[in-house]
Amino acid sequence: MSRRIAVYGKGGIGKSTVSSNLTAALSEAGIRVLQIGCDPKHDSTRSLLGGNIQETVLDYVKSGGLKSGKLSDVVAEGYRGCLCVEAGGPEPGVGCAGRGIISAFDLLESMGADRLNADVTLYDVLGDVVCGGFAVPMRTKYADTIFIVTSGEFMSIYAANNILKGAANYGGDRIGGLIFNSRGDPAEDGRVDAFSAAVGIPVIARIGRSDIFMEAEKLGQTVVQAFPESRTAEDFRKLADRVMHAERRPARFLEDGELEKLILGRVPVKAAPAAQIGGDIGKDAPVRAPFSSRPAVYGGMLCGCAFSGAASVCTSIEGLSTVLHAPASCAHFTVQLDSSCVRRSGRCRFASVRSFEDPDAVCTLMDERTMIFGGSEALKKAIEGKIAAGSKCIAVITACPPGIIGDPVSQICSEEEAAHPGTMVIPLIEDGNAAGDFMQGVVDAGIGLVKRLAAKGGKMPMTVDLVGSKTMSSSAMSEILQVKECLSRLGISVNCILPGMSSVDELRNAGRASACLMLNPDGFSRALCAFMETEYGVPALKAHVTGGIAGAASWIGEAGRFFGREKEADALIADMKKRFGSMLAGPREVLKGKTLAVVSLSRGVSWITETAEAVGMRIVFGCIITRGDYRDGSEEDIPAGFSEYPASRTAEAVSEISRLAPDIVAAPSAMDLDPSVYQARTPCAPAADPFAGRWLAEDWARGMLAPRREGWRDDA
Repeated sequence: MSRRIAVYGKGGIGKSTVSSNLTAALSEAGIRVLQIGCDPKHDSTRSLLGGNIQETVLDYVKSGGLKSGKLSDVVAEGYRGCLCVEAGGPEPGVGCAGRGIISAFDLLESMGADRLNADVTLYDVLGDVVCGGFAVPMRTKYADTIFIVTSGEFMSIYAANNILKGAANYGGDRIGGLIFNSRGDPAEDGRVDAFSAAVGIPVIARIGRSDIFMEAEKLGQTVVQAFPESRTAEDFRKLADRVMHAERRPARFLEDGELEKLILGRVPVKAAPAAQIGGDIGKDAPVRAPFSSRPAVYGGMLCGCAFSGAASVCTSIEGLSTVLHAPASCAHFTVQLDSSCVRRSGRCRFASVRSFEDPDAVCTLMDERTMIFGGSEALKKAIEGKIAAGSKCIAVITACPPGIIGDPVSQICSEEEAAHPGTMVIPLIEDGNAAGDFMQGVVDAGIGLVKRLAAKGGKMPMTVDLVGSKTMSSSAMSEILQVKECLSRLGISVNCILPGMSSVDELRNAGRASACLMLNPDGFSRALCAFMETEYGVPALKAHVTGGIAGAASWIGEAGRFFGREKEADALIADMKKRFGSMLAGPREVLKGKTLAVVSLSRGVSWITETAEAVGMRIVFGCIITRGDYRDGSEEDIPAGFSEYPASRTAEAVSEISRLAPDIVAAPSAMDLDPSVYQARTPCAPAADPFAGRWLAEDWARGMLAPRREGWRDDA
């Protein structure tokens, strides 16, 4: 049965020297060894190859060698027939070396490395950072025995202790022993022996400090090959025998305080905080945006990721190109949200967001290769491609991988902007869901774009910014058009829409509006309004846009008072009431005297209740379903006559509705009720259209005119 061993140790402690000499000694004994160097420096096998270097597995991947897929391209034959492989790694400071180790191992396996028939596979592994990638050889699938190289220096023993911690996570008895590589300090032996006794791991070899290692290195050889008669060479031959017969032990380790007391003779204490560095960090630390959704605050499940939220805003803005620094799957998902919104709008005969119909977006197509070697070049290429196509304003949004591998996205955006005068490249660092959920991404994008684009000063009279647009709502654009029409009747124009559904040119004037008018009373709208008032001095009107006649009267009246258009506002409200009454004349004939149950996720139900009253219906049941992922606590009080039910008690609401047996149930989703009860849909978010009740009444009337029991039920 073949042996699979891993040699770990602190960087620079001599583990590669120990590994290559161990391989040489085993090879002399007629044992076929495959040594795999797992350090990005790729210098593990050099002395086995006469001082020469070989192509690493990751260089092979980077150069496109996978097309041939020959194992011989990455395996070299060294001293006494040993086989040598170097995993390699990315350029320093770029990509993820740990991920590279994983990919290199997967590639070797797929290329048939097991067919090399090695008696011993030796993994030479960097041990300073035992992350998921560098810990791969610790997994049972790879190494069955682990040896740790250490000196008597504290940091070397500290690294050895950390390696034992990592090994303990994978369980089993797999520690073969400590290999003491001396630095020549007389006190070293005592420290290493004390550590050995404390963790119950024996020292199986003591390699003395000697100039012979340097002489062998000059020859491009191991000590075993260059000086076979030396005492050091004999030490490695003894080590080879002990490695082949080592008893395996469980990984035991010391806590940091225990280790310092054992090796340094002192117990560490927590350092006192600096007294002269600012104030309370919780109060004074900068935040990325003045908003956090309710699930994020209370530790609930996040709804979507900030990457998608930011993308939904950027792709809704005309004149803005979007670079999605992400894998194809992430980009596909988020752009599909745009096209799905267009389809829903079309089915419901609503106006769609024009830029969603053909999103001006490109993806950097991050894959395994970019995860290892970094995505900087792909990002530069994508940005420059958009610039070459004529884009003057580009937003760059990051998914999870760029944050994990540390791509310098902001730096690249600045460099590209400097290299192309007249072009603006705006980084939105979301790193997928690291920034928060979908709505956090929406706020980040809205604030980030305004900060870069909007100028301060020079207010534009009789203008408002509409704040709180829901880009993914199929009815949002139609409702915004209704709001614009109402404002125009007062002589007020819309300056821009935030955070999305506007244009780059309109966003440049965002800070010049006379006031902000909220389209929704939720937390994210309030956060944007607070930002506009703080940064640009644009106040928010007290009333927010609300659907229905009563709601419209509230916000139109407020706008009229703010802009000195009270008479125009009163005339508009009177006209709207008259028009609404005419619209409901037909449905009233069908619905008068009918009973209605209303279930809503929003407390903004006045547009529903006034519609029911206008057509002569009686509401026999009303409830608000409260969900942590929907409400954020900023909406109005529970409406009169309505009860509050948490989502966990929805079944109780359904039971009560069944008992009351209303003619119609208006709810955001279907309920398990008797088929004779007509179930009508209401939107999850409150409507903004003053005449939104019209389509509710028309739907209810159609339901009452339809057969109470569908014919297909009799056939079934």
